[in-house]
Amino acid sequence: MNALIMYDRQTRSLWSHFLSEGIEGEYKGVKLTNVPLVLTTWEEWRTSFPETKALLKGESSFDPYTSYYIRDDAGVIGESNRDERLYGKEIVLGAGFDDGAIAFPHTALQEEQVINTEINGEPVVVYYESQTSTAIAYSRSVGEETLEFSLEIEEEGEGVSRRWLVDASGSRWLPLNGQAWSGDFQGTRLDPVHAVNVFWFAWSDFYPETEIYGQ
Repeated sequence: MNALIMYDRQTRSLWSHFLSEGIEGEYKGVKLTNVPLVLTTWEEWRTSFPETKALLKGESSFDPYTSYYIRDDAGVIGESNRDERLYGKEIVLGAGFDDGAIAFPHTALQEEQVINTEINGEPVVVYYESQTSTAIAYSRSVGEETLEFSLEIEEEGEGVSRRWLVDASGSRWLPLNGQAWSGDFQGTRLDPVHAVNVFWFAWSDFYPETEIYGQ
């Protein structure tokens, strides 16, 4: 399916990170538990969490995939399902998976940045920060309430700004971890929605019937 796979060292079963399950061997069909993560820059993360400990693996900042990003060729074997609704290497935030896959192109997110929507009937907010290409999705359900969010940018001086998700009550939520830092919901955290940032050619290979946000 044109995506690299993992194997475990104990049984050498093969695992698809895309499907979150074993696809060959002793653990075929076994599901892995998804752990939410955020794809962002170190600078953006450190601004929100200055006490973070970081793992430094060597001193080189060289990215061996730089030339691959700018070439038109896709994946390891080429596109097995060419879907020209988007450019093959468009980055999308994919969600919904087998229940009703939907792709949010980063180009569309650049225009809206905060999208209040639904995925398979669940109220969801999608947040995007264009300078760092950070795209995250959270559930908008908090207790019995369904919240609507907007973006607020707070200038902190010397060219430094902080971005907040703000609901109708005025509570401010930190986008990178979904925690309310002030207001009626202070201390509450939004539930992350399982979503991945991925090339369009790979997402459409696995989910050819996927909906595309904005189309």
